[in-house]
Amino acid sequence: MESMGVVTSRWIRHCKFLGVNEHGFMEIAEKEDIMTFLDWMLDTFPRIRKRSSVLEYKRVFFMIYRKSMKRDFDREAASEIHDYITGYLILSYALDTTTKEKPVLNVDDIYLILHHHWVHDRSKFPDEHQRIQFALMILLQSYTATRPRVLAYVSINKKRIAAHYIGQSEDVDLSAQWNPEEDDFRTVSYRDVKLFLLPNLGAPKDLLVMEITLRYTKGWDRRPIPKTFILYEVDNLIFDATLLMVTLAILDQAFKAEISSVEDIYRIRVPPARHSLEFDWNEDILDIPVFRQPGSISGKIGTSPTQPIRYQTYIRYLQRLGIVSGFMQILTSYMIRRGSGEAVEAVATQGQLQQVMNHQNAGIYQAYINQRVQCDTVAAFIGRPSKKALMSAATHMSRYVDPRAPCEAGQQELEQARSEYGILQLIELRDMLYREVCLCQKHCTLDIID
Repeated sequence: MESMGVVTSRWIRHCKFLGVNEHGFMEIAEKEDIMTFLDWMLDTFPRIRKRSSVLEYKRVFFMIYRKSMKRDFDREAASEIHDYITGYLILSYALDTTTKEKPVLNVDDIYLILHHHWVHDRSKFPDEHQRIQFALMILLQSYTATRPRVLAYVSINKKRIAAHYIGQSEDVDLSAQWNPEEDDFRTVSYRDVKLFLLPNLGAPKDLLVMEITLRYTKGWDRRPIPKTFILYEVDNLIFDATLLMVTLAILDQAFKAEISSVEDIYRIRVPPARHSLEFDWNEDILDIPVFRQPGSISGKIGTSPTQPIRYQTYIRYLQRLGIVSGFMQILTSYMIRRGSGEAVEAVATQGQLQQVMNHQNAGIYQAYINQRVQCDTVAAFIGRPSKKALMSAATHMSRYVDPRAPCEAGQQELEQARSEYGILQLIELRDMLYREVCLCQKHCTLDIID
C-alpha cells in the first residue's frame, strides 16, 4: 500500500511537469508515455538504481491503472515496456541487476529464537502477557505460514487508500482513529479459537487440541476462503502453542467454566459417551482479539483489554529479538512464512501447499522458495544417503548466528560518539526541529480554540 502511494504521487508530479491532467493523461496513455514516465523517474530520483525497483514501479503502476481505469493496460504494450526496462533502461542508467537473497527460518532457527526469548532475553516487556503472546505469534506463524497481518492489526486510512487511485472522489470518511464501536480489526479473536479434549484411554490425561480459524487472509474481502488449522501438544514445551493459548485464556479469564490454572485443564476428562469435550468461552470475550497492544491502563503500563496488537509492535519485538539472539540479518516475519512453506512443501501435495500459503496458483510459491537448494545433489549424483542434518545447517539462517555479537554500544563508544562534531551537529538539528514542531503544534491548537 505504501508503494501505491509513492507511485501515485510521482505520476501526479510527472503530469504537473508535463502540464497535463493526471487522470485524463492516464486514460489515453500509451506505451511510450509509460516509458517516458519511467525515464523521468530515473532522472528525477537518482536513488532508484536497481532493475527490480523499476520493475516493481511498473507492476504497481499497472495495478493503479487497473483500479483507476477499470480495465487492464494493453498486454502487448505492457510486454514491450518490460523489454524496454530490461534492455534500454538497464544499459542507459547502469541499473543494478543483482537480486537480494530471501533468508529462510527453519525449525532450528525458531528454536534458537524462542530459547533466547525464554531463557536469556533481558529485554523488558510492558507485562508478561506480552512475552507470552509474542512467543505464541511466532509459533502460529511457523505452524500456519500465515502473513503477519492476519495476526496483527494494521490501521487503514480510507482517504489515503482512495488517494492511491487516480480520479477517485475525496468525499470519504477521514477518520483513521481506533474506534471500538465501528472498527472491525480483522485479526484473530477468541471466536476463531477452539480448545477441546480428545479421549486418551489408559493415559493419565486426555489430549488437548487447539483449532484456529484464519478468516482474514489476503483477499478475504473479494474471495473469502477461511482456513482452519489443528494444533496439538508437543513433547518440547518451547514449541507447544496450545499451552501458551491456555495461559493467555486464563490470564484473560476467558473460560466459561471455573478454570484458573493449567492443572484444571488436565484434570478434566472426556465423558465415556463422548468423542471430544470442547471448552466454551465467555460471551463477552468472543470478539476480543487474542493478541493485544501494550499501552497505559489506569495509569499503569500493561496489555490493552480490547485493542489488537499492531503490526509495527510485532515486527519491532521480532527484530529486537533477532538482534539479541545473534542473527546477522534483520529478522522479518516473512522469513518465518518462507520457512513454514518450505516445511509444508516437503510433506504436502501441491494443492495443500497452495491452501496453506494462500496462493491462487503454484507458480507464486517460487517467490518464497529458499535460494539455497535443499536437495543434497552431491549424494544424489554419487548414489549415497543424503546428509540431511548437514544440508539443513548449511542452508538456513542459524548458520550465521553469533551469540557473542554485541547488540549494544559500550560506554566508551557512546562517550566517543557524543563528542564527535558531526553527531553534535545532528543533535542540535534534532533539538531545533523538535522545538519547531512543538511551536507549530501550539499555534495549531490556539487556532482551533479561536
